[in-house]
Amino acid sequence: MIKDLNGKNILLGVTGGISAYKSCELSRLLIKDGADVNVVMTSNAEKFVSALTFQYLTGNKVSNDMYDVSDPKISHIDLADKADLIIICPATANFISKFANGIADNLLLNILLATKVQIIVCPAMNVNMYENKIIQENITRLKKNGVIFIEPETGQLACGWEGKGRLAEIENILKFIKKKLQNKTLINENILITAGATREYLDAVRFISNPSSGIMGQCLADEFKNRGAKINIIAGHTEVDLNRYDNYFKVNSADEMKNEIDKKLNTYSIIIKAAAVGDFKFKNKKKNKIKKDDNSFDFQMEKNIDVLKAIGQRKTKNQILVGFSAETDNVVRNAKKKIKNKNLDFIVANDISKKGSGFGSKSNFTYFVDSHGSVEELGLKTKEKIAKYLADKIEIMRQN
Repeated sequence: MIKDLNGKNILLGVTGGISAYKSCELSRLLIKDGADVNVVMTSNAEKFVSALTFQYLTGNKVSNDMYDVSDPKISHIDLADKADLIIICPATANFISKFANGIADNLLLNILLATKVQIIVCPAMNVNMYENKIIQENITRLKKNGVIFIEPETGQLACGWEGKGRLAEIENILKFIKKKLQNKTLINENILITAGATREYLDAVRFISNPSSGIMGQCLADEFKNRGAKINIIAGHTEVDLNRYDNYFKVNSADEMKNEIDKKLNTYSIIIKAAAVGDFKFKNKKKNKIKKDDNSFDFQMEKNIDVLKAIGQRKTKNQILVGFSAETDNVVRNAKKKIKNKNLDFIVANDISKKGSGFGSKSNFTYFVDSHGSVEELGLKTKEKIAKYLADKIEIMRQN
């Protein structure tokens, strides 16, 4: 199985803070994901965790001596040259200040001055130290020079204080590293992702809709953005914030969604319709709120335009079109029909009758069906993993 960090050389710098022990777990997880990890420790770091611990975890010699006569190579140049990424975890106030001012009085600081790769710094310190104006100025200075900071979290600190200064969660650090090291394999793609739930209004305040949250759309946007693609989002109602994407447009109804898609349909190389578009709308929408009285109120409904089918009818040869479906029965059979009727390349068919699957959840029980009739049962997977799986499939399709 291909791992996310296969073939990547990561230099892990460990400085002298109480959270240095957490870097042991980070090194283990990096290796588990396929990375080759070389650890460089400061002398203060060794007061908290032994070099032997990291040596056993990584399988590599731990570097800590600027003047190691047993090594014929210039250690700080050699380590700087072979790294794909350098992460300092944890980074103390002392270390950040030295780095910001170009001081190189230990091996790790020399490496940072000699490298041309991305440097990620994970601060961990007392809240008052972190908020100190001098420290913040040093952090700002490093950021202006391209250093990335993973901000510390707020909570109970080892010193007894409560506040911002605790090392970011290791899982979040790992996730960030993976994103930075992902290959930009889809950098030439201009992708449209639809997300969330459409709403069909009866009057000024009442509507019919569905429980779609937009989580799947957000996961797709994050995954494809990490692979270098340009992201465009057209979304109905969502429970997630999509405003961080520059090309984000919000709509209400199915008609609004189709009209917005039509404006630039031919410019998209990949279209992923993850939005849950309502099948029906009210035939006669009332402009004002319908007043409650003793009389019954009858209304008629009519079919909405099939947005996905309309896109499929206009799809060009080089466009990839992906649909999503939510079913409670005959999931695969219905998916195969939609593939054919709507001119899709792939469909992600979700069985929402399964426990833990469906609208608003963090996972789906998924079948992946392609235009040749091939079916893969992914089972219950997180929406992040489904997005990654789809991106892998599209990469393969583009390569062929």
